[in-house]
Amino acid sequence: MRPFSHKRDRKNERGQVTVLFALALVLLLLFIGSAIDIGDLYVAKAKLSKAVDAAVLTGMKNLPQGQATALVLASNAFNANYPSLPMDASAPTLAASFGTDASNNIVINATGTATIRTYFIGILPQFATFVVRDSAQSTRSKLVMSLVLDRSGSMNGNDGAAALPPAVGSFISDFDDNLDEAAMMSFASDATIDVPMATPFIKNITNAANALKGNFGGGTFGVGGLVNAKAQNDSVPVTGGQNVTKVAVYFTDGWANIIQGTLSCNGTPTVYNFGGYDSGTDVGFFNPTTGVQIYRYDGVGSWYACDPTGKCSPTNSSCLRNDAGFISQINGQLEPFTRTNVTNDATYQAIQVTNAMRAEGMYVYSIGLGNQINQTFLQEVANDPSSQTYDPTQPQGLAVFAPDCPSNRSEERRV
Repeated sequence: MRPFSHKRDRKNERGQVTVLFALALVLLLLFIGSAIDIGDLYVAKAKLSKAVDAAVLTGMKNLPQGQATALVLASNAFNANYPSLPMDASAPTLAASFGTDASNNIVINATGTATIRTYFIGILPQFATFVVRDSAQSTRSKLVMSLVLDRSGSMNGNDGAAALPPAVGSFISDFDDNLDEAAMMSFASDATIDVPMATPFIKNITNAANALKGNFGGGTFGVGGLVNAKAQNDSVPVTGGQNVTKVAVYFTDGWANIIQGTLSCNGTPTVYNFGGYDSGTDVGFFNPTTGVQIYRYDGVGSWYACDPTGKCSPTNSSCLRNDAGFISQINGQLEPFTRTNVTNDATYQAIQVTNAMRAEGMYVYSIGLGNQINQTFLQEVANDPSSQTYDPTQPQGLAVFAPDCPSNRSEERRV
C-alpha cells in the first residue's frame, strides 16, 4: 500500500499570486492617485480662500468709489490672487455683491468657485472633476470722525499754515461721502465748529479748510478744539449691533498754550480764554467767542488793555487786577498767571480730554505739521506706542509728523 501523498501545483499558485499582486497594485495606485488628487483639491481650496478674502477686503476698501467700481476692483483682486493652476478645468469665477446686515452695517459677500480636473480618480467618469467653493464676508465700520485744525499764529512761522489746507483736502477725500459722517473744527485763541457732523462732508470740509488760508493767528486753544471734537462725535448715536468707529484727528504743530476759566471781573464771574504766548512771560486774556484779546498781563505786575486791532496800552483799570490767579486742573491749587503755569495746564487738559475720548472707545490720531513740532506732546495725545505714557489698555492711536511739508527743496517735490 502506497502512503498518502500530496503534490502542490506550483505553477497554478504562481498565477494566483500574479493576479493578486496586479489587483493590489491597482488598488495601491488608486489610493496614491486619490491622495494626489485630494492634495490638489486642498491647494486649490487654499488659493481660492486667499483670493476670496482679497476680493472682499479690496471691495470694501474701495467702496467710496461707488459699488460698481468697488466690485470691479474686487474681481481684479480675486483674479490676481488665484493664479492659473495646472488642475483647473476652467477659469475660476467670483460672485460678489454689497448689502446690509440686520444692524444696517454695510457688508460685501463673495463666493469663489473653481472646477478642478482630477488625474487618477478621474478614470471614473463621475469623479473626472470636482467643484471647490469658498465664501467670505467683510463688514465695514461706519466712521464718525472729527478733524481738529490748528489755525494759531505759530503755524505761520513754521510752514504749518501752508501745509494744512491741502493736507486736509487730500486726507478727507479718502472717506465715504455717503456712509461716513465727519465734522471739522478749528482753534486759535478761540475754538469754533466750522462744519458740524454730517453726511456728505467732503466738499464742505475741503472748502472750510481752504478758507483758513490767510487767517492764521492768535494763541493755541487746543483743548477747546478737542472738546468740540468729542462733543461732535458724541452727537452721533450708536444703535445696538451697529458697527461704528469714532475718531478724532488733530492737525497741529502741538504747541498748546491757552486754557479757559471763569475769572472774577470786578466781582462778576466771567469766562475768559487766557494764555496765548509761546515765549516770554506775558499772558493774554481773550474773548472766548471771538478770540479777540482784551487784556494782557506781563506776568510780574503790569496790566494792559487791548483794542480790537491788537494794540495794548498800560492800564490801571483792568477788571482782572484783583484775581490772584487760576485754579489749575493739574493740582487743584490756585496758580498765578504765568506763561509756564498756563502752558502746563493747556497740555495737561488736552491730554485729559483725549483720555476721556478713549474711555468711550474713540481713537485719537495726531498729525504734526511744520518744522517746529512738539512730538512728545502729540505722541501722548494720540496714545502712540512710542509715547512714554503709552497705555495699552486704551485705544491705540498714532502720531505722524510732517516737518518738511510743504517742502522747499525741489528734489523732494519731484519725488
